[in-house]
Amino acid sequence: MKTKSSKKLKPITPLSIASKKLKDLELAVLHQSTRIVPDLLKDLKALLLPLDDYLIAHSNRPSKSLQKLEKATNEIDWEDAFTNGQTQLQLEPEMLSGVLEGQFLKMLIAIAQAKNVLEIGSFTGYASLAMAEALPKDGQLLACEFDPYTAQKAREFLDESPVGHKIELKVGDARKTLEELHQSNKIFDFVFLDADKQGYLYYFKYILDNEMLNIGGIMIVDNTFLKGQAYQSVPDNEDAKAIQNFNKKVCDDPRVEQVMLPLRDGITLIRRIE
Repeated sequence: MKTKSSKKLKPITPLSIASKKLKDLELAVLHQSTRIVPDLLKDLKALLLPLDDYLIAHSNRPSKSLQKLEKATNEIDWEDAFTNGQTQLQLEPEMLSGVLEGQFLKMLIAIAQAKNVLEIGSFTGYASLAMAEALPKDGQLLACEFDPYTAQKAREFLDESPVGHKIELKVGDARKTLEELHQSNKIFDFVFLDADKQGYLYYFKYILDNEMLNIGGIMIVDNTFLKGQAYQSVPDNEDAKAIQNFNKKVCDDPRVEQVMLPLRDGITLIRRIE
């Protein structure tokens, strides 16, 4: 007896609708159906171009301190700072977490009722400040930043904020800092990882292997799409390969449960379980 094939579900999310229209556009170009190309392009632009602005407009507005920090970060000539030897790495203002991610992190800190937070990769402190704004009075955030120039800028910005005193900045190699924290028996409720991509797996394993994240604690990992390169069949650079491998290892680790979200450049929310 033949069974009816299951009906293919129609796309309903902006991304799935855009994917369908891209396929239609490809077919139209292939078959030289130029008449429908302008309509498809119009639909794609309407779906995708306003999306980020719409998300930001319908999320909480960042504090004045966060707005000031973002503006100051964007005004720094990062290319010149690297050329003149002020920064040890080639940095860019796009590395700032931004409004949407900042508010997301702030909300998660509040929901998790976290008090002790570890951040690996702080840049100029935007995410640090956003999370600190949700911490209780006795909450503390320890932020690790490799580059001294960037850490100095972060400290200047954070000190101007009413909650900057909740943030301690550790400058240098985060691996060494993790070792020091482990030796001091530090345990965290919440970890935000946004550092060197090839170091992600090390940080993840070190924290879990040494039980530095409480059971039920949350780890947020940024850039798990890596501009879409992570889900290409054959990544074309070492960072993309590292992220692809990291994503797989997280899914295979029985100590955690996780969900990957299409927020900004991909965010993975990880929870430590027994």
